[in-house]
Amino acid sequence: MPKKTDLYANKFYGKAVESAANTLTFAEIQTNVSIFEKMAWILHRLEYFISPASMGLIDDSPDSITMALTGSENITTLGLENPAVIDTYTLGMKKLSGVGFQFTSVPIVRDFSELPGGGIIVSPRPLFMAIQGASLASAATVEMRGYFTVQALSSDEYLELVDFYRIVR
Repeated sequence: MPKKTDLYANKFYGKAVESAANTLTFAEIQTNVSIFEKMAWILHRLEYFISPASMGLIDDSPDSITMALTGSENITTLGLENPAVIDTYTLGMKKLSGVGFQFTSVPIVRDFSELPGGGIIVSPRPLFMAIQGASLASAATVEMRGYFTVQALSSDEYLELVDFYRIVR
C-alpha cells in the first residue's frame, strides 16, 4: 500500500520568458511525474521572483506583468474564469501624486497553507509557468519556486482532479 501523503515539503522551480514583449508565453515546469501516476500535489506556497530588469519595464500606469501557474498552455488569457489557471498575480504601478516611489518586495509570496487541507490540490503534470506583459517596452522574465506535498489518489479521484482543471483533451 503506497504512503497516502508526504511528511515533508518538496519544491519545484519554473521560469518563463516572454517570446516577445506583451505576449502570453508558457514554459512547462519539469515535475518528473508521469501523467499516468495517480497522484496530486498539495500546493502550500508559491514564490514569484521578478528580476530588477523586468521590474524596470513597469514605468507608467498602464504597464504590468501578469504571472501565473496553469495546468494548460492551450489558453488565451490568465483570467480567473479559466479552470486551467491555478494561481495568477499581476504586478503594476500606481502613480503617486507629486514626487514619490514605493519599494517592491521580492519574492511575491502566495501562501495557501491556511486553506482547508493545507493548500490547493493540483495535478503535477502538466504544470506551466505563464507570463504576459502589458504595455511593456521589451520582453519580461519571471521565475517561480513552489512548495508542495504529494497525495496519492484513487483512479476516480484522479480523473475528477484532471477533469476539474480540464487537462483531459
